[in-house]
Amino acid sequence: MSPPPRIAASRGRSAPALRPAAVLLLAGVLAAAAALAARAVPPPVQLVETRPVEYALGDPALPAALDTWLELIAGARHRLDLEQFYLSTWPGEPMDQVLRALGAAARRGVRVRLLLDAGMARTYPQPADSLARQPGFAVRLVDYRRIAGGVQHAKFFIVDGRTVFLGSQNLDWRALKHIHELGVRIRDARVATDFERIFELDWAMGTPPGGTPDTTRVARAVPAPHAPGTLPYRIVQAPGDTVRLWPSWSPRRFVPDTTLWDRDRIVDLLDGARHEIVLQLLTYSPAERRLRDDAFDLALRRAAARGVRVRLLLSDWMTGSSGMQALQALARVPGIEVRLSTVPEWSGGYIPFARVEHCKYVVVDTLRTWVGTSNWSPDYFYSSRNLAVTLENRRLARQARGVFETSWRAPGAAPLAPDSTYAPKVHGETPPPGVRKYGG
Repeated sequence: MSPPPRIAASRGRSAPALRPAAVLLLAGVLAAAAALAARAVPPPVQLVETRPVEYALGDPALPAALDTWLELIAGARHRLDLEQFYLSTWPGEPMDQVLRALGAAARRGVRVRLLLDAGMARTYPQPADSLARQPGFAVRLVDYRRIAGGVQHAKFFIVDGRTVFLGSQNLDWRALKHIHELGVRIRDARVATDFERIFELDWAMGTPPGGTPDTTRVARAVPAPHAPGTLPYRIVQAPGDTVRLWPSWSPRRFVPDTTLWDRDRIVDLLDGARHEIVLQLLTYSPAERRLRDDAFDLALRRAAARGVRVRLLLSDWMTGSSGMQALQALARVPGIEVRLSTVPEWSGGYIPFARVEHCKYVVVDTLRTWVGTSNWSPDYFYSSRNLAVTLENRRLARQARGVFETSWRAPGAAPLAPDSTYAPKVHGETPPPGVRKYGG
């Protein structure tokens, strides 16, 4: 038998064999291309941050909220469902880019639904009213004050029924530039389906801007606990790197699975701590709006009593609030450290309701991370719409803990003095005396 013919190169010549150096060069090029491709596709679960300009907080390696939002909106093909506390924009600021991206999505045929808190819509009426008049948009307001005594405080959106973003970021230009925020992007249809159930429940209770709410209509979730073995969801980040994820919601009366009430999930998380708890919030109080619940306070004390190191970082918006006494009492407990964080004002002027640590997350044993939309006082869990995810993954926990350490060690973070009196922090519409207001 004759040998097989050679594969001819151009002009009938045999293809030259690659030299070892060329083989190594080609392998390097292919490896670099593979690395670039891997970086181009983010892992299914990813922490997302807003770092306030002119102040070194957070982790620059984490994606920025603005970039993430624009990417998700640009990638939507069929529908975008956004449930937010409120919508606020300012000319020339980052929310302009988000609104333009939403408009472009609607023009290419994406169905965009926006659900806002009815009370906050009276404070910021213009952006939502304008969107409601544009083709491709549907806007509703939900009155959780009437429904459950609280507010629609959740901050999340769902893209094409496959990707969820949730976190402390409001749909607000300040949350994309002037506030420290932490959120999480989750690319998983099972998680998206869970959060769609919340959105559809609240959408059914909403009314268009200017509409009259039906005071007799209060939809309730049909109880449908997850089947045994369903949770936690297991999401593969990379070979050998898996996230175990639990969703959770509030208020308990208006969630599809009452076994995943956010308050109980947090208590279980704290009670499972063996070495360390780090916790960052805007505000903390066991009592608020005639409600009282000591569950978190007691869980933190139990953790410290069994030798867990507990550290709490709160914003300086706590000063002058009803929760200060409880926070100072915690600071007296052996094994519990508390600091207040101050973010310096922006060089461009005073910005109301900004320049603050607004994150809401907990890291336990550098393994489990809770990222949510609730501040820790009873009204957020008993009467307001909020939601969260608990993530069990060492890599994500290290990232979140790194964010905490940067804030804990920042120049504006100071130990809370248990016996001192603090003046209230000015953060509303009226600037401190002698300070120029941005845009004013």
